[in-house]
Amino acid sequence: MTANLCRRSVYWIKRVWPSRAVDTHTELTARQEVLSQHKRLHPQYTQQRTTPIWVVSPAAKQAMPSARIQSLSSPKQPHKDYQPCSEVMRRVPYSAQRATATWRTCQLARHKTYPPLPIRSNSQWDWGEWHSDISSAAKRATTSPRVQELAESKRFHQAYRCAREPQWPVSQLVLGHTASEQLQKLAQAKSRHEDKADYDPRAWQVSRAALLAQASPRINELSAPLPRKCRVKKVAS
Repeated sequence: MTANLCRRSVYWIKRVWPSRAVDTHTELTARQEVLSQHKRLHPQYTQQRTTPIWVVSPAAKQAMPSARIQSLSSPKQPHKDYQPCSEVMRRVPYSAQRATATWRTCQLARHKTYPPLPIRSNSQWDWGEWHSDISSAAKRATTSPRVQELAESKRFHQAYRCAREPQWPVSQLVLGHTASEQLQKLAQAKSRHEDKADYDPRAWQVSRAALLAQASPRINELSAPLPRKCRVKKVAS
């Protein structure tokens, strides 16, 4: 099988080419011979490092570093506001051990207290049996006409119509009505005999005149694809 790898579309040919009796000899071009050579070293490269251990001269051993080198070799100092992590077990100072809490601190340290619930003695923990907090004067108060008007529910629109019931009552006039002949005909199911009678086997056949017809030049022009979308595909031989 051969494939055309130069293009994006690959066409595989299911054919095995017969082998020739004469061996083929390939010759490399000048460019291929240049690319096949290994990479050469730089002309100014000198192989002086015979070992990774460099020999330090006595002058370099006795040299004194400058102030700039000493400043660069010193480790980086932390920020002026940097604070190290505190210990897991902190030591409480002696002054804090002998300190006395203030009145406000003692007040905040107490738990919150609630007034007793207004429950009757014979109550069964029902909200309806609790004593009401409404005063007697509020119970005997009379609302104003404006408050009563606002307390009324919102009325429906004058053109509002309620939803109809799911089950509609059928009147006696409709129950005693007789269907017309056309309605009775439409209400009947279609029989198989009528289906076979209406079936036309020649409905999907193409006439001989249509088979021999030739399209006009305008129709051929409209049926052709756009020139910019036409592309000739080459099959690898």
